[in-house]
Amino acid sequence: MTKTCAIIGCSPMWFPWGFDEEDEGCAALKLILINQITRLRSEGCTRFSVSMDCGAGLYAAEILHGLKETDGELEAICYVPYEEQATKWTPELRDRYFNALAACSEVVNVAYEKTVGCEFKAHLEAIKEADTVIAVYDPDNPRCEQEAAAVAVAGMLNKQILTLDPKAIRLK
Repeated sequence: MTKTCAIIGCSPMWFPWGFDEEDEGCAALKLILINQITRLRSEGCTRFSVSMDCGAGLYAAEILHGLKETDGELEAICYVPYEEQATKWTPELRDRYFNALAACSEVVNVAYEKTVGCEFKAHLEAIKEADTVIAVYDPDNPRCEQEAAAVAVAGMLNKQILTLDPKAIRLK
């Protein structure tokens, strides 16, 4: 049986470093994601379902793309909340996003256009078949309610959950 890990996260707007990927908190988050993905892979996880956004989802998809170059069994399934999601992103983020999607094993569009709750639905689709969930969000931030609700559902489904709280992440 294939082991699956879902990766979900809140918008980088709610990260202490925002969109500054050169910040030590962002570097630490990416390192933790690499370590957790590698650990899960060593435990037999071959399928990673990523709820795509311009933060943790993009970071995870890029990490998985790099690992797929040397691991032919690795699958990255990307769940896009809605088709036009990246329209208003910066050109650099859009390029990275579309390159990440092109490198995925499969891309699933959850909705054609933005609807209420489509990000939450993408989280749920990623979580549905997962054994483990990596959730990058601040549980105390009311703006991360979709991630908190998705983690609650994962708990009700008895998924193993690893919460990475961006406000608590620092390089050591």
